[in-house]
Amino acid sequence: MGPQGDVRRAPTQDDPAMVEASTPEQPPTWRSAPADESWMLWSAAGIAGIWIAVALISILAPDMVTGSEQEHMPIAAATCWLWGLMATIAFLWSMSRLRGRASRRPIWIGLTAATLLLWLVATILSITLPVVETGTDPTRLPIGAIVTPLAAAVLTVLAGIIAGVFASTPDFGGAQSS
Repeated sequence: MGPQGDVRRAPTQDDPAMVEASTPEQPPTWRSAPADESWMLWSAAGIAGIWIAVALISILAPDMVTGSEQEHMPIAAATCWLWGLMATIAFLWSMSRLRGRASRRPIWIGLTAATLLLWLVATILSITLPVVETGTDPTRLPIGAIVTPLAAAVLTVLAGIIAGVFASTPDFGGAQSS
């Protein structure tokens, strides 16, 4: 590997040589092009996975059926986009915190894989879980289509928080025992 492709010892932002060499016109060179490209690809994969899941849930999940006339309400289509939007914002925020160092590549790949797995499970459960029937005019409630997208969004936020914890570096020099 050439000097630009070597990521084994990437300088930190506080490296004096990097501070002197970087100007507002010329950003620091500690971000490598392959790392940024990988980060962008994994970010795009996570976003695409969330929205493909939202589309599939919205189209294929069973409707809520209510009233004496058995009116159909596509409850998943009405609510799932909100949970997808929440998950997308949390995912992008988390991925933006991981950008910049090639050493964090396993963390952003893990975050994307976790997000894709969560939304795959949510899609399968939303479509296949049984519908609860109640009342004399049978009201059918697709609990899976209502709850699983919300759960996937909340767990996506949690996965992003965990990725941030894994990416942070501990401060051993500042802590003193008294």
